[in-house]
Amino acid sequence: MRADSELNPWPRMQEETTRDITRQHILIQERWEAIWERSHAGRHTVVVGPHTLPPAPPDLQVLRVQCDAYGTSGGALDAARRAVADLLGEELQAPEPRRAASEPGLRQRLWGDMPAPSLDALLVEACNRLATQSGGHAVLAFEAIDAADEATVETMVHILQRPSWLRLPLLFTLRGIPQGRVAELVYLLHRDEGEAAVMAIEDEATPAQEAASVDWTMLPADVLRVLRASAVLGTSFEAELVAQLLEEPLGLVLEKLQEATDAGVPLADRGTGQLTWPAAIVAALQQSTLPSLLRFWHARLGELLGGGKAPDRASRPSDAPRTVARGQGAAEETEKAFDLAERHPEVDRAELFEPPRHSVLPTQTAPLSPLPGDHTRAATHWQAAGRTETAVAHYLVAVCEAAAHGDARRAYGLAEQALTLLEQRPAAPTHRLLRAQLLLEKGRLQWHGSLLGAAFTLQEALASLEAAKASLPDDVPPEVVEQLAAVTAGVCYDVGDQDALQRALAELQESSHRLVQAGVILPAARLLNDQAAVYMRLGDPVRATYLLSQAHERFEHYLRQHPEDATALAELAQTKHLLARLPLHVQIPPGREEESAVRGLEHARAAEHIYQRLGQQRELTRVWETMGRLALQQGYLEVAQERLMAARNLQQQLGDVAGLARSTAALSDMCMLAGQFDQAVALLANSITLNIDKGSPIGLAFNRQALGALTRAAAQAHGPDAERLRGAVADLASRLVQAETVLGRVELPGEASSQVGAPWGG
Repeated sequence: MRADSELNPWPRMQEETTRDITRQHILIQERWEAIWERSHAGRHTVVVGPHTLPPAPPDLQVLRVQCDAYGTSGGALDAARRAVADLLGEELQAPEPRRAASEPGLRQRLWGDMPAPSLDALLVEACNRLATQSGGHAVLAFEAIDAADEATVETMVHILQRPSWLRLPLLFTLRGIPQGRVAELVYLLHRDEGEAAVMAIEDEATPAQEAASVDWTMLPADVLRVLRASAVLGTSFEAELVAQLLEEPLGLVLEKLQEATDAGVPLADRGTGQLTWPAAIVAALQQSTLPSLLRFWHARLGELLGGGKAPDRASRPSDAPRTVARGQGAAEETEKAFDLAERHPEVDRAELFEPPRHSVLPTQTAPLSPLPGDHTRAATHWQAAGRTETAVAHYLVAVCEAAAHGDARRAYGLAEQALTLLEQRPAAPTHRLLRAQLLLEKGRLQWHGSLLGAAFTLQEALASLEAAKASLPDDVPPEVVEQLAAVTAGVCYDVGDQDALQRALAELQESSHRLVQAGVILPAARLLNDQAAVYMRLGDPVRATYLLSQAHERFEHYLRQHPEDATALAELAQTKHLLARLPLHVQIPPGREEESAVRGLEHARAAEHIYQRLGQQRELTRVWETMGRLALQQGYLEVAQERLMAARNLQQQLGDVAGLARSTAALSDMCMLAGQFDQAVALLANSITLNIDKGSPIGLAFNRQALGALTRAAAQAHGPDAERLRGAVADLASRLVQAETVLGRVELPGEASSQVGAPWGG
């Protein structure tokens, strides 16, 4: 007779299943314990499979960044930087709007200003400070890194390619098989960290499996309405934004989402108002929604995320500027962006009747609490609504915003995306200006990228700028004329040979003449300063002085009529500063050195007074450094030390690493003149350490320049300490080479090109 277990195998099967589940739970728990141990040890880890992170040990702070919720304007990296700043108790300041007066063009290049620090450098610097403070008790987790946009993944690859740069451990989770740049990221960690850096952990049930068991069509109509509106936002959405879209109270929307959850809809909510759900349900809800309703909702979201409703063209002043001005606030940029799209409304009306496109939104969305001016998201929704020009105008603003945050990779990708979108549309008058502005921004990004060691060339930048010039319409706004000329001349300036410098002059002269003919005073005067910078590079002080004097006269004339114009005041101060720096950049005739230095100091004091009045501290430190160098040139070491130390102290407070490197170089020169070689070595050593910590390759470039002078001085040294000094300088050179291996080597103007005229730096 058979045993009961043989007649009824179900109890045995149930027991075996329970044991298997228990073993699986134990295995998963053990693997997560190993992952947390790696994080404690400062090791990076990739986990393949999980959709959510389990609770971390109480002694480990996990900074979680949901990559599937940060695919737009701010991006996952900006969210990570903010999370690190919050844990450090710091408040991040928003970047100031980019203004023509403060753009890093030829004028600023003369005293060492470069593009803003890249977002990856800012993130790494903040992470390293957190690693030091936390002592192995913090980890930065990028959840669903395979859902992040390409720019984010590429930046993370760039960081991980420099193993000694980032000291805070990273944790990445993948929802599927890694592909593309994500696969490269996994490979880097596997290569550098070993097999234990990549682990596979499966969840018991995936959201897709949960979604398959839900019959959402049986839900009440009001609940289904909220779900359909949420689906327009993708796999991650903000309840607050859904409430704004439907013009319903937030509490009501949350109640309907609760009803949907009770009915089995797999909504994940961590209590912050940001919810996620499976792509399968999102796609099904979108497909079941009327295309006309989808377009209406997309257009409404474009208005909300772009900072408000498009302005009524009937009430617009007839002389309103017809461009996205770089120096205005987000609200004004938005209005002008809409204006560009509405100059030919018949194009947009035609697009409204095009057949609806499927897959209108990527699954990634932007961070919690949408703010006015989220132009990337606004652009994607306007695009989905069939409003191409409006979408491209918002992309243009988003490019400028991303560049201002130092997120050049994202900015470049957005520019390319917008240009591709324009190329797919029939020709229209607005397209020429939009295309020219996008190509201008693309060329600017390529120029700045080449200066900072990115995979761009100056020739690529010139090609984009030439295409921008060819695309300009007849009624091009003056600010676009000025910017295009200044950026083109800047690229030619950095190419640096005779032909390139002559081309820079030709571009600036042509555009300056065009602006004068149009009666636009300030931009034309700014271009005179840029022309003077080229002549200073060519070693022609007479022509440079004449042009600077002309610009000075025009700014003063303008200020007599507009005495409180802060922009004009800043331009005047900058012109005076350029006049002050002339003795540092050109060969002064014999016997005129002291007279030239005195006149330079007078201009510097005038610039100092204006910058103090305007509260522009960073520019003030540049003037103090110039005053210190002028005093140093005349042998007044005490005065030089006073000014340079004042500049250095304020630059430390401001976190201006490039300015610090320049001031340190000048102090090093002062120490060498005073015979204080040990002090010069110590200053440079500290500066190299600071620039490594801050991730500043341009700071290292100034260190390299100062080290060259110190090396020459050490070679000529005599006495019992000469060999020790040469050894210390050799150690510094070795440290600098190692630092540039990690951060990359960038060139200062004149280093990589043929030397024309006076040498760079002063």
